[in-house]
Amino acid sequence: MVFYDMTFRERLRELIEYQGLFDKEVAARAGISKRSMDSYVGSEACMPSAEVAVKIARVLGVSVEYLVTGDLKINDQLDDQLKIVNQATEHRARKILHHFSKLSERDQKLLITIAQTMEESE
Repeated sequence: MVFYDMTFRERLRELIEYQGLFDKEVAARAGISKRSMDSYVGSEACMPSAEVAVKIARVLGVSVEYLVTGDLKINDQLDDQLKIVNQATEHRARKILHHFSKLSERDQKLLITIAQTMEESE
């Protein structure tokens, strides 16, 4: 599992989705405008100021470092951060399984072959 390849926007979007929140809820809890939040999670993919990133990270229960870089820093919050990352991974796996189950057997075999090839090339 590689989390470093994700962008700030992707990590933010995934955490919000995993926690079952709406962008406007995170914005309200962080004390920022919905429009600002839209600029962070939308196609603009803007980076917030450090102050705003701290507020968003607190609302989502992660470190700013994780939110911005994907790094999990060893500290007192490591267990909580790992739990959130693992839960987000499980959420993605459920989504993949849902789509996979709707494919024909032939397409499922093809997708498995593609995934194995990708894994071997890393």
